[in-house]
Amino acid sequence: MSDQSSASLEEAKAGFNEFYECLVPALVDFIEKMGVTPAHQVLKHAAQYVPYLERSLENMVVKDEEDRMWLLIRMGYFIGEYFAQQYGGCWYVNDLPGSRYFSRYVVGKFSKWNHPTLMIDPFEVSKIYVETPVPRRLENLLKEVERELKQVAEAS
Repeated sequence: MSDQSSASLEEAKAGFNEFYECLVPALVDFIEKMGVTPAHQVLKHAAQYVPYLERSLENMVVKDEEDRMWLLIRMGYFIGEYFAQQYGGCWYVNDLPGSRYFSRYVVGKFSKWNHPTLMIDPFEVSKIYVETPVPRRLENLLKEVERELKQVAEAS
């Protein structure tokens, strides 16, 4: 591992607790701003919020870079929580050298599959969602990611 990669990994690990502490209130606030109540239940039942978010966001036009980043981060939080809850996974810093998600905050270690390297970068998925022209289909995107996860898990 190069010195730069090692430094990047250490920086990500050092910032993880702060990242995760920000995730929970920001996600609840986001759900509330999208008009879905009770917003705090997203922390235990994210799958139930998919249709509500889809209706709230499917035709939302992102006006500028600030709005794009705001939505991208919050959708990343939501997508990560969705997969963590659906498949018994968790958020962590990927420390696998050579992985395409190396030193990123990912969701993986899924208890539903015995596959230690199976993970997603929720912010990469969020970027796809946010950059999709309206009308966006959140449910379709989540199903596509689920299919890919299952294919990788079953191939191993």
